[in-house]
Amino acid sequence: MSAIYTANTAKAKVIYYKDKETYKIVFAFNVHKKVKDNGDIVYMFPTQAKCAYVSGDINYEELQADKERIIAQAKQTMRTDNVEFV
Repeated sequence: MSAIYTANTAKAKVIYYKDKETYKIVFAFNVHKKVKDNGDIVYMFPTQAKCAYVSGDINYEELQADKERIIAQAKQTMRTDNVEFV
């Protein structure tokens, strides 16, 4: 008997906070795809408390420099190499 293992694909998005002028990168597995009435596709993320990984507040300059480090840390935490930005 052989077992088939499939890797889940995590969805990620960058969120901008106007009041703090900072960014966060949010990673989640339980993201739902929704098509609006006008045909636009929107991905519905769960609340940040239920996401698989949420980076801390990041300034714009640090976001560009540390993006790869944050993604690598998220992959290690979530135990997956399949991350898709939406």
